[in-house]
This record gives sequence, C-alpha cells and structure tokens, in this order.
Amino acid sequence: MRLEFSGAPEIAAPPAVVWQRLLDHRFVASVAPGVESVEAVDDRHFKVVSAFGVGSVKLKFQLDVELSELTPPKSLKLSARGRAPGSGVDVSTRLAIEPVAPNRSRLRWDATSEVRGTVASVGARLLKGTAKQLTESFWRKFAARVAERSK
Repeated sequence: MRLEFSGAPEIAAPPAVVWQRLLDHRFVASVAPGVESVEAVDDRHFKVVSAFGVGSVKLKFQLDVELSELTPPKSLKLSARGRAPGSGVDVSTRLAIEPVAPNRSRLRWDATSEVRGTVASVGARLLKGTAKQLTESFWRKFAARVAERSK
C-alpha cells in the first residue's frame, strides 16, 4: 500500500539551526512518536527501533535510516527501510529549508511510504489516518522543539 504526505511548517528558527537539528539523530528521535532507540552507524546511517499500533495491530519495526543528497543548509533526502514480524515499510522523504523572515524558516517535506504485510491489511483508511496523525505530530513537535532551543 502506498501512502503520500507533505507539509510545510514554519519554524521560529533560522535555516542553519533547522538544518543542524535535522542532522542530529538524537534530537530527531526525541520528537519522533514511538522511537524506542536510535544508534548511529556513521554520520549518515542509523539503526532505529520504533513501535506503533494501527487499530489492533501493534508492531515494533527495526529500521535502517539513511541521509543522502545533502545540500547544506538547504535540502536533504531521508530514506528508511524497515521490517517487523510479517510487515515491511520503505519510506522516502525529501526536505527543503527556506528562509521566510529573519530567524524563521519554512521546512517543505514530501514523503512516500510503501507498506507491506500485516500492517497493510488493517485497511487503507485506518492506516492512512494513523500515519497522518503520527507524521503531523512529529513535525509539530520538531518545529516547537527547534524554536524552543533556538531562543
């Protein structure tokens, strides 16, 4: 099942600060729903364990995350491939940071996910609703925490 989401939150921080936070795997993990652990393999590759539920299906994904196509401090691509018992997911997210005012940025992002197995069997509407809620929660928390820490 294919899912697509996008957004463009405004963040009360300059692009360089937003960029720095996007590259900080511990910071990103601290605002990501369901993340239980994150381990840096190197500065662009990470191992992540994330748990979440969709309806009655509760899963713990082992994810391999990669940052690529880095154009500091403007854009990057984040890719993740994960598996859980009976399920799999591939995610590709493109991010672009642009200044919108002094000390403010817009973070445009587009994400595409391919979900397979048990998690995909819960139904498109339920899965899409849960994924949308988790995604929006992440970007809200990310924007708020970046703004907090840039004061």
